Amino acid sequence: MILDRDLLGLGWRKTMLIFQIGTNNWQRQEEFAPGSGILHASFHESMNSMEGVKSYSIYPSKRQTNPEDDPTFRIFKLEHDIPICESVSPNSSYRWHSMTEDQYDAYLKRLENEVCAFMDEVEAKEGKEFDFLISHHAFTNAMTAAQIVQRRHKEGKTKLKHFNFVHGTALKMYIKEKEGDPEYPMRFLTKCRGSGVFDGIANTKGVWVNSEDYIGKFLDCFPEYPKERCVFSRIGVNQKTFCPKGTSVSSDLAQHAREEDRDKVASMKRLVTFVGKFADWKRLDAVLYAAQEYEAKFPDLGTAVVGTGPADAIEKYEGLAKSLGLQRTVFLGPKGQDVLAQLFSMSEVGMFPSYKEPFGMVFIECMACGCPTVGANSGGPTEFVKPEQGVLVEEEDDWRSEEGARRLGSKVAAQVTKAIEEDWKKTKGPGCVEFVAKNFSTVAQVEGMLANMKEWSKE
Repeated sequence: MILDRDLLGLGWRKTMLIFQIGTNNWQRQEEFAPGSGILHASFHESMNSMEGVKSYSIYPSKRQTNPEDDPTFRIFKLEHDIPICESVSPNSSYRWHSMTEDQYDAYLKRLENEVCAFMDEVEAKEGKEFDFLISHHAFTNAMTAAQIVQRRHKEGKTKLKHFNFVHGTALKMYIKEKEGDPEYPMRFLTKCRGSGVFDGIANTKGVWVNSEDYIGKFLDCFPEYPKERCVFSRIGVNQKTFCPKGTSVSSDLAQHAREEDRDKVASMKRLVTFVGKFADWKRLDAVLYAAQEYEAKFPDLGTAVVGTGPADAIEKYEGLAKSLGLQRTVFLGPKGQDVLAQLFSMSEVGMFPSYKEPFGMVFIECMACGCPTVGANSGGPTEFVKPEQGVLVEEEDDWRSEEGARRLGSKVAAQVTKAIEEDWKKTKGPGCVEFVAKNFSTVAQVEGMLANMKEWSKE
């Protein structure tokens, strides 16, 4: 899609240069990516598809290498796994809270230096300075971006306009620090507040959040920031990737399964799919308890578990599946976006009962493939999952206990049963595709962000 720059009123005659600093890796070179990495990549791709706009990006990875055929992004190479805000991630168990102060300071300084060097290189090639700087997550990248703005200004360059995209995990970390969670001793909220990056708009002209609920949470953490500069940016998906693929369980599932699970796959004709990291709040235990119930009712219905986590989490959940006697539940490991689209397309329903999911990108991706969804009535999905696209079951307060997880699983199983009996794939699936196409376009999201940046840049 070509950007109508007159419509946005940007008024530049030269190419608009945007630099983005990512917190997580993109999905390439066989490395699984979390949602924020996928979103950053989609922003980058969409911006570079627009006339008069060019995006350059950097993101961290231990495994990936710089691309040979695309000079617009670069790897911030790590010797360790990507640091994470939470306690578990598909790619890493290396937490920010486990870093020493020296390690933390060295990370931020090296990131600052590499971003500045990359920006200088690009500006020499493009013959102009960057117009905008976008940091992802209201954490280290935002603080580093503020330092970069000041550093470049001292070097005699035009003062960059910095913006931040607030993803959920850093905010969740701050909230846990405020609540006194022993796994999250107060440290990084104090650092971020002390940096002044969100003390008004001097260092950050505006922020986007991926959920209406997160505006309040962000302002609770940073009360000095003006509410009118916090905007809900409706997440878009790549609809070239996530669309109905025409795949089927009988023809296509086996190629994605482990060799030891081929007999299980052979007994399946219909499928329920879960996608998520093996963290407690994703509530895979409730998924497995649900599978025990609905697989007993439907002899041809199976369950695909897509995702991964630390070795002890993998052992825990695979062990639970065995102890429950699940005969048609298969663990597929992490999968790329193309494979996810195939799995969603062949599934009767997507099952994602997370607790207070920050946004719920996986719901949108699933629906884009014509697959209705079942989730929990908390967090971001409450803002967009309606009866026409699926259902959200009532929360279970005691979900961390085995009894609570079983009760939640029974609620989910009841809705999966209803989805099968009422053939939601046929009755709701086409509407899911239409709903996503109308409301969750990445290009439309990026156009909105560009319009925000233009407005926020006015002095």
